[in-house]
Amino acid sequence: MVDWSRSIVVVVSPDSFIRGVGRRIVDEILGADCEEIASRVIQPGSLLLDTIYDDLARNRIHFGTYRYRAIDALYGLGPSLALLLRGSPGIHQRFTELKGSGALERASPSSLRLRFGAVNTILGLMHASDSPEEAELDWQTFFARDWNNLGHSDVPDDPAQLANPGARVLADLLDSPPGTGESRGFLQVRDQLRRTLIAHLWELLPASEALPAAKNLAEINGAMLDDDLVTQIAKSLDGTADLLLRRALTASFTPEEPPLDVGRLWRVLEGHGIHVDPWSRAVLTTSQHFPPLTGPQAEPSIPSGNAHG
Repeated sequence: MVDWSRSIVVVVSPDSFIRGVGRRIVDEILGADCEEIASRVIQPGSLLLDTIYDDLARNRIHFGTYRYRAIDALYGLGPSLALLLRGSPGIHQRFTELKGSGALERASPSSLRLRFGAVNTILGLMHASDSPEEAELDWQTFFARDWNNLGHSDVPDDPAQLANPGARVLADLLDSPPGTGESRGFLQVRDQLRRTLIAHLWELLPASEALPAAKNLAEINGAMLDDDLVTQIAKSLDGTADLLLRRALTASFTPEEPPLDVGRLWRVLEGHGIHVDPWSRAVLTTSQHFPPLTGPQAEPSIPSGNAHG
């Protein structure tokens, strides 16, 4: 029988491994005065996402459909790593503080989410149970449901009975190879989309607008595109480029504006031969509803390799 007052489920999500920091996060977790009871690689599909959404919806005053889509964008990025941990009473509060709960801009600089490159509260690198009740629910969701994984999961009473390689080894296997971890944050992803759109739509610019725009772009010399310049180029494309593409060019992709229909946007872009990679899609999709980090704290310490010391 699991004592849920001393047990917690932590899920290291796909963005951690895409960033190449999954093993480092696992090291921090296992160094937080707890022991690993079980761990498993999970690949949430539609059944699990429906279960997560239903459980959250029953326990929240408001849980809009957009949140479901955001969860789908996160788990669609790849596999996650679920850990069942045991520690002393109060473990849930300690992990809430360790991960950095709530709005990222108000999180402690020492929190795992800020230190390792969370983009927003959905692309937040990890989930941890906030209470004994949630821990038991997370265990039922991520461990006890056999349809969630290729095999079955029997939680051992003793960590010595673990039959898998352990969380550190599994995180090593899932992490992006050294030097290839995704380092782009929200601003970099949005800027890349804007640059791609301008390049593909350039020939639609009127000749009278193209020359000054070209001079302004040359002066930027690789720096991030200025909002005013992007707005001017979008206005110059009025009547020649698709309205959705012009909106995407100037969109903030933050909750400050009405969200774009990104599903339609991706399809339109593909029709123009423009491929937006999965990481960029997830970042822009989730940030339309969950404020992304854009200040100095948005520059995480993303390693160039997977050294674990």
